[in-house]
Amino acid sequence: MASTSSSTEKPPLILAKVLMNHHSHESGGPEDCITCIRCNGRLFYIGMSPVFICGSPVIESRYRKFTGAGKGTFVSTDEEHEEQVLEDFQNWLIAALEPLFLEVCPDVPPSFDPEKLATGEARPVLSEYLFPDEYYYRLETDKEKVFPVCSEDEDRQFIHSAVKHMHPELAEELEQHGVKFLDPSEIEVAFQDTKEALFTREPTRVLVDTDGSGRNKTLCHYKSFGPGGQIALEKEAEAHLRVLLSTLAPDARVLRLLGVVTVPGGMVTGLLLTQIDHGRYNTCPSYEGLLLHVPIPLRQRWKRQIGETVEQLHEAGLIWGGATPWNVLIDRNDDAWMIGFSGGYAEGWPGWVDEDKFGTKEGDLQGLARIVEHLSNEEYEEYEEFKYDSCSDDFM
Repeated sequence: MASTSSSTEKPPLILAKVLMNHHSHESGGPEDCITCIRCNGRLFYIGMSPVFICGSPVIESRYRKFTGAGKGTFVSTDEEHEEQVLEDFQNWLIAALEPLFLEVCPDVPPSFDPEKLATGEARPVLSEYLFPDEYYYRLETDKEKVFPVCSEDEDRQFIHSAVKHMHPELAEELEQHGVKFLDPSEIEVAFQDTKEALFTREPTRVLVDTDGSGRNKTLCHYKSFGPGGQIALEKEAEAHLRVLLSTLAPDARVLRLLGVVTVPGGMVTGLLLTQIDHGRYNTCPSYEGLLLHVPIPLRQRWKRQIGETVEQLHEAGLIWGGATPWNVLIDRNDDAWMIGFSGGYAEGWPGWVDEDKFGTKEGDLQGLARIVEHLSNEEYEEYEEFKYDSCSDDFM
């Protein structure tokens, strides 16, 4: 007779989702790909290449369609569509790797237990997303059967850069002016639903104990910097320091630096900024086709608010330096907030600020005038989608 405990034991959960496909784009090179899968709180990097699946014609055909779709070379037919090919392959890959997942991570950590997440009992912290257990495998096949081979000791084609250096003097000055330095294990992740908590690669909404009381937590936007982001990190931190040192009014709708996330050794994983949840709009619409559906009174409100904030910045001795609609976020109350204080001239923003004026007060005024002119369009057409608020999200 089977024991009662074994009969009531829960079957193992496999909570897996593809987070990223990193394709080789070398001209004439092999159609290699590394797929990152999050499963039960861990990350699996699966290396794939036609070299290792050539003995399985069906799998090879499926894989070549997948890489064609991922690299933009997929030729659609009446029966097949690019998005569907990607989804079908990813679903097949997860199913094919289920024995591996059951062997390596049959348990779901308490922080990622779906039932505990749903009730609020489970509260994942940022470190669990930044530094999860990672596993590296190469996908090999034979006669249409899949054999994942551990590749921990091989050169990794995909490198995740998580930490950056911040100059000690800059860090010290930020801390002197009230910026908190926190370990990612101290930062609780704030998610919208259970799926987001389970499958987000790197969260952006976090709860931070900024006053040290342990009682009141502030909702912040977590911003990381990818490979090559060292200069961007320091430039942004320096820009926020200038805001802290200025006389800018506390109620100015300008993104503020609230904290720096560090790991032992003083290395930085990211910044904690003002969280701006959007409602009907993400940013100030930059194209006429989008602007057409924004009510005229709302455009007038944004013109006034953007102009007031630019004036506040200049009175405080600050430069916006990013006078484009892309650097105006619209919150759930339809108020306009400014970001983009650390950027340089971007060729992708033609028509807003001349290159030789970028980063100057004159450039701010030029960009402001062009934004105001853009928002002064008197055409309006009601758009059904904008009658309803969308879910809160981050756009920074």
